[in-house]
Amino acid sequence: MMKKSFQESIDKYLGRKYDRSSIGILKEKTLHSIVKDFFAPSEDSKEIRVGDFVADICYEDRIIEIQNGNFAHLVPKLEAFLPKYKVTVVYPIPYRKWMCWIDPETGEQTARNAPRGNFNLYKIFRDLYSIRKFLLHPGFTLILTCLEIEEYRVQDGWGRGGKRGSHRYDRIPLRLLDEIEIKGLEGYNRFLPDDLPDEFTTKEFQKLVKYRGKYFGTTVRVLEEIGMIERCGKRKQAYLFKKKYESGSAKEMPDNTKINNSKSAKTGNLLEDNNNNKTENIKMAAKKTKAATKKAAPKKTTKVAATKSAAKTTKTTKTATKVATKVANKEESVIDRFLRYVKYDTQSNEQTGTSPSTPGQHELAKALAKELEEIGASDVYYDKEHCYVYATIPSTLGRKKAPVLGFISHMDTSDATSGKDVKPRIVEKYDGKDVILNEKDPETGAKVVLSPKTFPELLNHKGEDLIVTDGTTLLGADDKAGVAEIMTMASYLLKHPEVKHGKIRIAFTPDEEIGEGTKFFDIKKFGADFAYTVDGGKLGELEYECFNAAEVELIIHGRSVHPGDAKGKMLNATLIAYEFQSMLPAFDNPMYTEKKEGFFHLTLMKGTCEKAVVYYIIRDHDKKKFLDRKKLVEKIVKFLNDKYGAGTVELTMEDSYYNMIEKLKPHMHLIENARKAMEMAGVTSIENPIRGGTDGAMLSFKGLPCPNLCTGGYNYHGKYEYASVQEMYKTVEILKNLAEIYGEKA
Repeated sequence: MMKKSFQESIDKYLGRKYDRSSIGILKEKTLHSIVKDFFAPSEDSKEIRVGDFVADICYEDRIIEIQNGNFAHLVPKLEAFLPKYKVTVVYPIPYRKWMCWIDPETGEQTARNAPRGNFNLYKIFRDLYSIRKFLLHPGFTLILTCLEIEEYRVQDGWGRGGKRGSHRYDRIPLRLLDEIEIKGLEGYNRFLPDDLPDEFTTKEFQKLVKYRGKYFGTTVRVLEEIGMIERCGKRKQAYLFKKKYESGSAKEMPDNTKINNSKSAKTGNLLEDNNNNKTENIKMAAKKTKAATKKAAPKKTTKVAATKSAAKTTKTTKTATKVATKVANKEESVIDRFLRYVKYDTQSNEQTGTSPSTPGQHELAKALAKELEEIGASDVYYDKEHCYVYATIPSTLGRKKAPVLGFISHMDTSDATSGKDVKPRIVEKYDGKDVILNEKDPETGAKVVLSPKTFPELLNHKGEDLIVTDGTTLLGADDKAGVAEIMTMASYLLKHPEVKHGKIRIAFTPDEEIGEGTKFFDIKKFGADFAYTVDGGKLGELEYECFNAAEVELIIHGRSVHPGDAKGKMLNATLIAYEFQSMLPAFDNPMYTEKKEGFFHLTLMKGTCEKAVVYYIIRDHDKKKFLDRKKLVEKIVKFLNDKYGAGTVELTMEDSYYNMIEKLKPHMHLIENARKAMEMAGVTSIENPIRGGTDGAMLSFKGLPCPNLCTGGYNYHGKYEYASVQEMYKTVEILKNLAEIYGEKA
């Protein structure tokens, strides 16, 4: 009955006679729609608003969420749903998969490939890691639906046939093979094989369950955190584990849900196929070898595609071309990382006089250093005094030499708005309307609304998933988005040694927001020939020209006298500060300038009659105009001291950084290759001068040429800050492309 019911859901959406031309016709992906229909008791139970979220299925006291991947999206939903509802998360597993390819220009579909090896169920822990704190909640249930599917991809990537980095178009379920319900410790006990030794290492566990890949450490970590296993010592450098949870009786569990990996076991169930991948892969290899001898044969297409009318073909072509431009969410963990990093309070503070300026930055630095070691980076070094983190992704080129490429981001966030207790949430498929961040501002009592009326660029993100704040703090995308993107790139390259790249160096810095990010940066230890900072905003931003910058401090000494007897005696320091401001060009102000126009910006003024302190920053792209602005400040100070007496106004003026274009002109390959990397990712570069500065500007003048790349973040330094999920994925893709491009220069 179960499988018949699932077939009815397939028939409902695709027709009883499945036609491959029906792929991609739904607003939501086909796999998600069919699985949702299978679990929904009625149409009225679908897409139900529950509080601030929309549940896939809701009836009585139950909620069912269909999640194909990126379980980080579920975190805010589970936090909201579980206190009031029983929640079941359904995870469709592509247990057996056939690949089909779509030509982005013609819309033609190739005949499907031979099925790939069966899905190893231990891979689910990569996604479960994001929601591990909910796994043992009494109201939480996980259901794995093991399916046979056809996956359609658009050949819009790179490499031979455009298959590398290609975009997944749709997945069509063909048959439900099995349904596995997991609840509580007893449910996860099935992932501990009967013949697991009393003490074992991660590698021994991995080998026993025939898991290929480098993510198995996540499986062990999740099982450890939920109390299934525990550490019990070390063997050389490897941790030893032992079972912590003991089932009352394995016989009480259904045969088709207990994973038994012993060679003698013959349960005949679906899950045992995990252990037969090797045999099946050999058969597949033989088929591929046979097919390889037919190179002269033309590419096959299905009869359906070949007999379509001209109008239908045109429509399919347009759809395929449109899909080819969408974002491919290949490295989903970039969002997991970002949501974890923003929880660290790392605001810098220029008033402390220490380096780093705040202790919270050390906490994130230690976490990043540990994570780098866990993903397999080498030369991991955490500067415990000054809070810098360095690491290496080793070359995969063998004896060939390529330039050493660096990627740098900063860990601190601005102190303009609180960065403590950040509570991010994901607005799925943004509809172009107002987003209510908070019903009541703690200070004003008014609603906090992220609106396209105030921020019109929001309309560029319709249909995207946006990470926003709760309206009480900043988000921290500047620059934890960059940190997450670099870490995700590193993880990918370390797990894919077949990707050819040279030696890559990574660095995370403190105190960038207060202009001290490179103060103790060890360029010699870093050892890169060239680098990129990942600290921009909008997708496609490529910045290699910035302001020349200086900071100004004025200490003004007045003379306080009783107002009743002040004539000819009083000297009001605060009024002299206002007089200084009035002598600056009125429209050379950030409020009235754009592009390459410079300014004087009053950042702080405080004082009394006796004493006033004033801070400015000076910015200009043009070096001569920058020097003229500094001369004007000196001229006004001289005038005021002549007028009110020597020493009335004390001036301290220091240069912060200079326009990096001066140092990047001899290394324009950095710009050309960044454009190429973006083009490979389907992104058009946006090359405007930075109306600000980055660590890259200072590093360029210290001898490390270093332009700046996008992150996908917007509205930095305030509670209206947000980041685009899709743009963050694309940024990771750009970074990976750069690694390969410089590897080709070996």
